[in-house]
Formats: sequence, structure tokens, C-alpha cells
Amino acid sequence: MSNRKEYMKEYNKQYNEKNRDKILEQKKEYYENNRDKIKEYNKSEKRIKLRKILDWKRYGIKCQDWDELYDYYMLSTNCEYCWKQVEGKNKHLDHDHRTGQVRGILCNGCNLKDVYAVKPCQKKDINIVYD
Repeated sequence: MSNRKEYMKEYNKQYNEKNRDKILEQKKEYYENNRDKIKEYNKSEKRIKLRKILDWKRYGIKCQDWDELYDYYMLSTNCEYCWKQVEGKNKHLDHDHRTGQVRGILCNGCNLKDVYAVKPCQKKDINIVYD
């Protein structure tokens, strides 16, 4: 099975290199024909949720129930350290970079201070099961 997977990966890589211009032209044509549909999808709640979860996975956060974690993140309105109101780009899902374990929702200031290195989280009202 592993050999088949490696073979397909190499085959696809070679195909994409060989047909780069053709693929780009197809993507461009698709975008031009579906511009409104794509823009609408990119603004949808489904796309925003997917993007957020993919970002968390890329940052090394580990969780078994991503929907529960996302709901927890969206429903949190205050920093769990200083209790200031958080929203938008001021809201961060803090995690341990070694283990990937979520520590809580922080405001930008507390996230930059790495407050959990000094004092553990005061509040946990969600049971997240980690990998």
C-alpha cells in the first residue's frame, strides 16, 4: 500500500510539472466562470470554520472533536486570564507548543505575554478530548 501511495504521489508531481500551464489555465477559466459562487463560499460560515480549523491543525493544536473546539472558541467572549472582552483578531486560541494541548482563549496582550507559563488558566468550562 505504501508503495502505491508513493508511486501516485510521484506520478501526480510529474503530471503537475508537465501540465502546469494547462492546469493554471483550467483554474483561471473555472474562477472566471464561477467568480460569484467562489466569493460567496469564501464568506460562508462553513468556509470560515474550515479555515480556522485548518489553521489550528497547522499550528500543531491537537483535538479529537474539532466542532466542539470551534464552538467553544466562537462562544468565548472574554480572555480567560485578564477577563477583557475579546473578538475578531484580538481573540486567540492558546496552546502548549510542545503537546498541542489547548490552554484557553486569550486576548492579544495576554497571548503575547505567555501568561500560562506564569499562572495556569483560571477557567475551563469545556471538556476537550485530546489525541
